[in-house]
Amino acid sequence: MKKNKTVANALLEGKRRLQLAGKDNFAFEAELLLMEVCKMSRIQLFTQGEIPISLEEESDYNDYLKQRELNRPLQYILGQCEFMGLPFCVGEGVLIPRGDTELLVETVLSISKENNIQRVIDLGTGSGCIPICLSHYGKLDCVGVDISPKALDFARKNEEVNQVKLEWLESDLFDQVPSLWKGSFDAIVSNPPYIAKAEIETLMPEVRDFEPQNALDGGDDGLAFYQRIIRDSGHWLKTGGWLFFEIGYDQGEALLSMMEGAGFDQCTLRKDLAGLDRVVFGKLKENIDEV
Repeated sequence: MKKNKTVANALLEGKRRLQLAGKDNFAFEAELLLMEVCKMSRIQLFTQGEIPISLEEESDYNDYLKQRELNRPLQYILGQCEFMGLPFCVGEGVLIPRGDTELLVETVLSISKENNIQRVIDLGTGSGCIPICLSHYGKLDCVGVDISPKALDFARKNEEVNQVKLEWLESDLFDQVPSLWKGSFDAIVSNPPYIAKAEIETLMPEVRDFEPQNALDGGDDGLAFYQRIIRDSGHWLKTGGWLFFEIGYDQGEALLSMMEGAGFDQCTLRKDLAGLDRVVFGKLKENIDEV
């Protein structure tokens, strides 16, 4: 009769398999997957290693490890991730929130306190992580827009999980936004697709093969969506409204130039902790004669 593995045995095997599969964070990932299967905390994982796991738990853990060995993102396997301290449901069809985007949210929150920003529209909202955090931490009135019905399903689920109230709209950027909303937003926020088309094949397989292409492909130079948003933003912002973008690591100067040319001033580039371009924002000039 087969003897059940202990928690410690299973964890050791999981770490070995993910290390052989080339996962940089193999130990951490093996722990998270086993914690999910066994419904244990990390402390329990290490203090109750002698406890046997059931055959069903062993089977589920083996399945999770196989998925990870085949490069399925850890967040998709777990069905969730954390962003700015809040839980978010994720899965195929929605971009996984990343720590890089926290700087964008923090920037909007900071500027909103100084400039009475209240009503915000987030273009390409995906999981809804940006407007949900703006609503949760800043009490801002937010609209999340995405072209993908599947992404919006996740956004609505995350709205419920985080107990906030937002508006959601299926639209290709501004295309289906009600015309009566023109001139009503204090800020437009977006983390649009910004990977140049030719670079997508060079991405990690977890990203390239699993995350939605329409959330990655920014056209030939990666700037296609920025150009569209900047072109139309003046129609939707209030006088003196703000435009905030997350950007690629080498796109700062291009975005500053595009925004200044479209009538924005106080244009500012913020770099992340690695010193890479990450956020650009600016204020629409209040006097049209200045544009």
